[in-house]
Amino acid sequence: MTIYELLRRDHRHVDHLFKRIQKALDGRDLSEVPELFDELKVELTAHSKAEQEVFYQPLKVLAQSKEGEEYTWEGEEEHHVMRLLLNELSRLPFRSEEWAAKIKVLSEVVEHHVEEEEGPIFKEGKKVFSDEEAEKIADSMETLKEIYKTQVDQALSEDLALLQRPIEHQSYPNQL
Repeated sequence: MTIYELLRRDHRHVDHLFKRIQKALDGRDLSEVPELFDELKVELTAHSKAEQEVFYQPLKVLAQSKEGEEYTWEGEEEHHVMRLLLNELSRLPFRSEEWAAKIKVLSEVVEHHVEEEEGPIFKEGKKVFSDEEAEKIADSMETLKEIYKTQVDQALSEDLALLQRPIEHQSYPNQL
């Protein structure tokens, strides 16, 4: 299996989880939501952390086009935003309107991310990685995902560390 096949498989699984969560929220049968969200949190966290290490980092270095490199940077930032939303969702009551709104936003962020990843990012990856390399990257990603699945809270807390830094005030010229 290549990295592209693995990522597509993961994307479809996450999409299925989002649909099940939304169906439960729409039908007001919330009994499944905590378990579904826990699975979603594990899958998205493990996927994004492993993907950044074994696919995005080398692709940023090897990208043959400026656009490919930019999409890779954007993809990493989208992973960060996803994990911030997962952090927030983990701290809110899932029966709240705020939780329902945030899970919808998370779904939209992931949907946008998948579109770009399966389009221009895969295109760039296929330019720089051979089929054999794409298979090795997939194997590495599977291994790392299993490790990250056991370290979800720690992995998510890394994204919160950025928010604990002091805000750097920058002065801008008066544009009035």
